[in-house]
Amino acid sequence: MVLKVNEKSVAAEPMNAGVTRQRLLRVGREGDGDVRLERLTLAAGVSTRFEPSAKSLVWLHMLAGETKLETHYRERLSDTHSALLPPGFPATISTHHAASLLCVEIPDAGCLDKGFSNTTPLFTLIGWTREPVFKSRSDGRMRVALVSPELCHTAAIKIHMVIYPPGSTASSYHHEDAASFMYILSGRGEAWANDERLPIQPGDVVYFRARERHYLKAADDSELRFLVFYARGEFKTIWADPSKASGWISTELDINGYLPAEDERERRAFNDRLR
Repeated sequence: MVLKVNEKSVAAEPMNAGVTRQRLLRVGREGDGDVRLERLTLAAGVSTRFEPSAKSLVWLHMLAGETKLETHYRERLSDTHSALLPPGFPATISTHHAASLLCVEIPDAGCLDKGFSNTTPLFTLIGWTREPVFKSRSDGRMRVALVSPELCHTAAIKIHMVIYPPGSTASSYHHEDAASFMYILSGRGEAWANDERLPIQPGDVVYFRARERHYLKAADDSELRFLVFYARGEFKTIWADPSKASGWISTELDINGYLPAEDERERRAFNDRLR
């Protein structure tokens, strides 16, 4: 059965001085480990530290405000940025003004990625508005890869930014060997799971178990923007009607219509230096 929660209904818990968290989702199957999704709120002038263990992965995505990310270097983050922290790769987020972000943690990534012990995931910092956009062959839906085996060298999780123009919808489908969940960033619409209709709005988290048939539709007067997470990052999609499968092709441009190649080269060169 589909699971849905809105962040407004989840109590905020203190983490340390000036930092609170909301535990939006914690899911897992026996033998498959846990995946945890939290929303963190930071007051002005505070910092919080992330210390992935030797078995874990942490992914951060800015929702509002600006922060500084300190690792081997220092980088300013805005609401267009996300970062994957590999095992044993600590980082500190600090603020000048108040900010909020999402945090996904996989405590035991080896349960979701069979090659985890043989391949070291990469620290990956992405400004999604400068990444290549993939567009559906059949309509105007778009997606941008934020975490993938190709980008980050881990198959434990895959994460995309997805944009549905007003009124657009996907055909019904399900995933083999991977659960998926979504965090709604903006817009309105509805999610359908096994013929059950669920209205969706900003702050909603919707979780679909593996093999649970589902699809989303944007409201006719509202662009729908959301993050989608797949745990595992390698899986097979099964369409109820194969003739209506979404075929994603690269536009070779970013969301603003510019060439993303220079940013890609810089990011990949930085990743190469950390191998």
